[in-house]
Amino acid sequence: MAATDAKQIAILIENDVEDVEFQIPYTALRNVGAEVVVLGSRTNETYKGKQGKVSVKADATTTEARVEDFDAVIIPGGMAPDKMRINMKTVRFVQDAFRQNKLVAAVCHGPQVLIEGDLLRGKRATGYRAIRKDMQNAGAVYVDQPLVEDGNLITSRHPGDLPIFTTAILRRLGLSLGIKGVALPDENDRTAEWWKLGEQWGGSSKSEIVSAINTAIRGERYAAEAFENYADKATDPEPRGVFREIHSTKLRHIQLLEGRLAELGEKESFQAAASGAYATLKSWFQSSDDVAILQRALGDLQTGVNDAWYSSIQYTDPTTSAILDEIATDTAKHETRVEELYEARQKPSQAKAAPTTGAAVRTS
Repeated sequence: MAATDAKQIAILIENDVEDVEFQIPYTALRNVGAEVVVLGSRTNETYKGKQGKVSVKADATTTEARVEDFDAVIIPGGMAPDKMRINMKTVRFVQDAFRQNKLVAAVCHGPQVLIEGDLLRGKRATGYRAIRKDMQNAGAVYVDQPLVEDGNLITSRHPGDLPIFTTAILRRLGLSLGIKGVALPDENDRTAEWWKLGEQWGGSSKSEIVSAINTAIRGERYAAEAFENYADKATDPEPRGVFREIHSTKLRHIQLLEGRLAELGEKESFQAAASGAYATLKSWFQSSDDVAILQRALGDLQTGVNDAWYSSIQYTDPTTSAILDEIATDTAKHETRVEELYEARQKPSQAKAAPTTGAAVRTS
């Protein structure tokens, strides 16, 4: 590798990498004059991202690259780390980076490579929630935060954390003058306009973020109206109380989302304002008992939690992601409570309706 005064950074690549988790660090580092080297497992291979937005040829492989030539190693996520971890040359490259105290940064599923290299034992770290238990089993102290630093290790959880994750990498490398010589925000500043950095580096646009917020408002408005009506229709005091609590939580979610729109200088779209939940449910309510209402409520919550989890990891705006994550967490808790109520009220009716089994005993 040619001698240079620029920082030299290795970004690992495999097929099905999460596109923005490769693209944002890659773009940000190149924008500040760092030399970024893409390392794959094969030469003459074009690697494609999971979302179809990234298509890149590796500059070299982890077999031929020398850790000594680099200042940092970045491991993006997606499905790529599952492929990286079975390549012993790649795992050894990351192990050597740790031993030489190079900066190692992993996001989302990226810590799977660290697990394979037995590099998380005793380390504070984070990653995508689906691999939390795997990280803990590998000895990590899992911390559910956008950015976790421990020695030469930097980790983050998902695309929503990327502006903060990338800023931390730049700062640790002494490259904190990020865009046109302007100093980057402190990584702990949750009031910073992180979405602008994300957009600048190839992440979500403002219009995409605003659209996601309006979609979330539509969902929460539907849920608020639906659960208000579930509470009015229920005859059992316990489900009625839970439905009212959920209704109040949904109203708070709407306030958070509307507040985020205001911070972005936007207003709620007309589409987001109207839900029509009661019109949809009115005829159904006429023939519904408490068990049927609980079943329908459970279905609403299951749909809501899946939508919120998915949305919370799609956009490179930490603030919006945090709100969507809060909605998902609250909805998951409500789902558990409603499921318990539904199961408890099903059992008596099922027992009553259950046919008698076995032969009758005759006595003389």
